[in-house]
Amino acid sequence: MSEPLLLRGAPIAQRIREEVAGEVARLKKQRGAPPHLAFVFPDGEPSAHSYAVSQRKNCEKVGIVYSEHLLPGPLQQADLMTTVDRLKNDRAVTGIVIHSPMPKPLDTIAAVVAMGLEKDAEAVHPAIYGLLAIGAPRQVPCTAAAAFELLRASGIPFEGKEAVIVGRSPGVGRALALLLLAEKKGPTVTVCHSATADLASHTRRADFLITAIGRAGFVTAEMVKEGAAVVDVGTNL
Repeated sequence: MSEPLLLRGAPIAQRIREEVAGEVARLKKQRGAPPHLAFVFPDGEPSAHSYAVSQRKNCEKVGIVYSEHLLPGPLQQADLMTTVDRLKNDRAVTGIVIHSPMPKPLDTIAAVVAMGLEKDAEAVHPAIYGLLAIGAPRQVPCTAAAAFELLRASGIPFEGKEAVIVGRSPGVGRALALLLLAEKKGPTVTVCHSATADLASHTRRADFLITAIGRAGFVTAEMVKEGAAVVDVGTNL
């Protein structure tokens, strides 16, 4: 049995940060101001606040201006739409992130559509998925893009291989499947989910196995082919 190769995301992230920092510096010189990322999220939402801390730190590392726009309770769709419209029309803001999923009664999709494509920092607009579906990606949802980079880092060529994705969420499983299918010499792609019959028969065929099911222990070591590249989007193994 060969020694497993541990795919490390940190060096890839550092390389991307360096590339982004260079692009930010170029844009600042060209436009006279650095890019500005605005994060819209409901006040009191723990997951959103945690994500905000991460975004702020990463923006600081590459020189992007970062601002937070909290939606106070009681949550109202009108407040969300007004905030998004204001940021969309603010020339100083170059990118917007809308927390997802928003708690009820907020409609995240309506806010994303109102935001438009130009300032969609996370590539979550429905039109993005349409372009992915026809094999002409303009942008890629960030989590799917991260998983794709890790798969490429494995060194295993895509051509002639099988990729199995466990999970079909729009921003991860479905987006990654479309991204892999858009590759000219990409792998054969199978998308499974929590109700897939005999899941192990699919995962054991995979040269690339991506778990994005959101349930710890759903995929076990016995379900993985030796030598496969495995990316866990969450805590599922």
